[in-house]
Amino acid sequence: MSNQDITPFPDTISLTDGVTLTTNWRNYITTLDPNPDYIHAFNIPMEDIQELSRFTNCTSIRAYLAMTDPSDVSTLKVILVPVDAKNKDITGIPSAIETDAEVSTIFDFTSPCPKTCDIDSPLF
Repeated sequence: MSNQDITPFPDTISLTDGVTLTTNWRNYITTLDPNPDYIHAFNIPMEDIQELSRFTNCTSIRAYLAMTDPSDVSTLKVILVPVDAKNKDITGIPSAIETDAEVSTIFDFTSPCPKTCDIDSPLF
């Protein structure tokens, strides 16, 4: 076993498994669309992860796949939403400014790769 196969953090996988899983995605998507510009990954800025962590009443974050253009797979994106202890999406919270108004908690801040790719990554 090499050092790259050791997983010291909970819920992580080895580099070998990561390469296998991302290769599976590339093999699958190229059978549907041979265009080399298909989405490989999503970049999520750390400041946005920190913003989500402010939801102390959530137990997890759910990621939904979404598209801005339903006919163009290159517009694929991820939207994230906090999830409560009952496994329900927290899609909004009461506004502190307006009565009977709600502030959205649905985050759309991912940047798709190929626009933000690390082309040297073994996962790419």
